[in-house]
Amino acid sequence: DDQRADLLGCMGHPLVRTPHLDRLAAEGTLFTRARCTSPLCTPSRACHYTGQWERRHGVNFNSRTPLAPEAWEAGFVGRLKAAGYWTAWVGKNHVPAGPGGYGSGYFESWFDAWWGNHGHSSFYPKELGGGTGRIYAAAEADTQAEVFAEGALNLLDPDPAFLDRAPEPFPRRPADRPFCLCVTFNLPHGAACSTMQLRPTDDDLYRSAYRERMNDIPLPPTWRPWKQSHAKLPLSVYNGVWIPDYDYVKTPQDLRERIVRQSQAVAGVDRFVGRLRAALAAIGEAGRTVIVFSTDHGLLLGEHGLGGKALLYEPALRIPLIIHDPRPGMARGQRSPAMAAVPDLAPTVLDLCGQTVPQTMDGVSLAPILRGESMSPRDTLFVENRFDDQNYPRCEGILHGAWKYLRYFRRTEDPAQEGQRLRGTLDDYTACGPRTLDGREAPVHEEVFDLDADPHEERNLAASLASDRLADLRRRCDEAGRAAASGGLSHF
Repeated sequence: DDQRADLLGCMGHPLVRTPHLDRLAAEGTLFTRARCTSPLCTPSRACHYTGQWERRHGVNFNSRTPLAPEAWEAGFVGRLKAAGYWTAWVGKNHVPAGPGGYGSGYFESWFDAWWGNHGHSSFYPKELGGGTGRIYAAAEADTQAEVFAEGALNLLDPDPAFLDRAPEPFPRRPADRPFCLCVTFNLPHGAACSTMQLRPTDDDLYRSAYRERMNDIPLPPTWRPWKQSHAKLPLSVYNGVWIPDYDYVKTPQDLRERIVRQSQAVAGVDRFVGRLRAALAAIGEAGRTVIVFSTDHGLLLGEHGLGGKALLYEPALRIPLIIHDPRPGMARGQRSPAMAAVPDLAPTVLDLCGQTVPQTMDGVSLAPILRGESMSPRDTLFVENRFDDQNYPRCEGILHGAWKYLRYFRRTEDPAQEGQRLRGTLDDYTACGPRTLDGREAPVHEEVFDLDADPHEERNLAASLASDRLADLRRRCDEAGRAAASGGLSHF
């Protein structure tokens, strides 16, 4: 959750140590240029499960739209369950589904095993209010990665002592059925990292790891001091006022503290991956279990004087993606430069599990790459942000070869917000209703970057680009946006 692509040892991070994920990549395929298509929690997670772009599935904070049961069941988890898989969920859910969304109880009743919570999980999930923390009461640990690990590992191979502590009967995995286990951490998201308290009972990892190197942590190359965000976008497009959760990017000291906490959190998830693989080996399932490791989106850590997500810059779009298939004939230690995208994950999982990929999915299976086969590169990747609360502008764009084209639209927040509203629940984002960007609305600002020559997106070429090149990028973005709405996107 909010994990940047570079926050892994195998991606060259100078601080974090992730030996288990590095090993997973060394024995599988690491996609070094993977991206999300909607850099916000809920829409991107819906893209993961449905295999669709956001403007097609329509689930986001503005729309107040839960995912219909039919849409969920057409996604990869739903189709695996229909094929006889035992389905289990551990951890954070941030996709409202069923009539009424989070409060509907749809996921709780739909999954064969549910050991999760809706919304943020905190670093200490057993302390969640409203009875939610009771779900995790059987865990001996208190910290999130370890609590969720206990649930996941006991779903695979239950420990009698854990079962005795459970407040209600704990589901058992049928040994004669294949399984689909979704483990969804709320780490290293700020909702968890900001609640870390360095308690005496916390593991040493969360109290002291990496702190001896605090002063050596490099800031992003384009980090800018606070109050310089206006230099990146016109104030009429983005006023640079964000929720206080991202204030840690304003000073080097606070930013380095947050990077340490993020690194500790990711190291905790990495340790879980090691325990998971050991558990799979112990129950004889390691040789036929596919493991996919990824996240919903990245995060801006002060690049260009900005914090948070939603904006379509590379730190927010780039994601880690490792797929490990242990079966014979699959590539090992492959670092693929393919421009993989979040909507590709659902068809990939179905393909690897021998299931038919439905036409409702817009992504493409990456399975041929996992087998070491060549694939024609994706010509154009469409990206979008349809959320315009918390002061973010609506925007969309494409990546086409080395070119990146972005365009921004008139701000249309509820006038009662006076452009300053920064917080709200899903039900609060109602005044503006869903947005339709279908090529008929004129943009108010454009950006063009040559990512080969300018990988940090510092030089906007929109005003100096040859008119025919700019017209071509605009046309391609028009076409990709319409295709994303209708399910007609071109693939690998």
